[in-house]
Amino acid sequence: MPDYRSSVDDVRAELERTDFPTAQLADGQIETVGLDPAHLVVTEDLADTDQSDDRLALIERYLAGHNILASGIDDLRQTTSEQTDRERKSYAGEFGEAMRSTTLGQKAISMDQSGTLADAAKPTASITVPDTSGGH
Repeated sequence: MPDYRSSVDDVRAELERTDFPTAQLADGQIETVGLDPAHLVVTEDLADTDQSDDRLALIERYLAGHNILASGIDDLRQTTSEQTDRERKSYAGEFGEAMRSTTLGQKAISMDQSGTLADAAKPTASITVPDTSGGH
């Protein structure tokens, strides 16, 4: 197990603050889906950005929660809207908004003083220029 800056209990508590039902989450799910990838991001992308260990621990916690809320596992994802009768749900992260798609992802971005997460959360743009020279 990696040496997390945050803990399963911290992530569980953060998820509960978003009214997410954490009773269904096993500790192993929080580690595998949430903390492991969050730990990698903080260790590889943020550890050398001169931010305090306390700040990095909070970012790791928020990222772990975001990873769970935006996971591809419908039972774990943050619901953005629901409809009864036929039970139609919309989930966070469906439209490619990356870290900005969940409340905890937004918190992680705002806590990162280096701007690394904000830059990573920006959509990429491309421009296609048609060939107007008449050639094929």
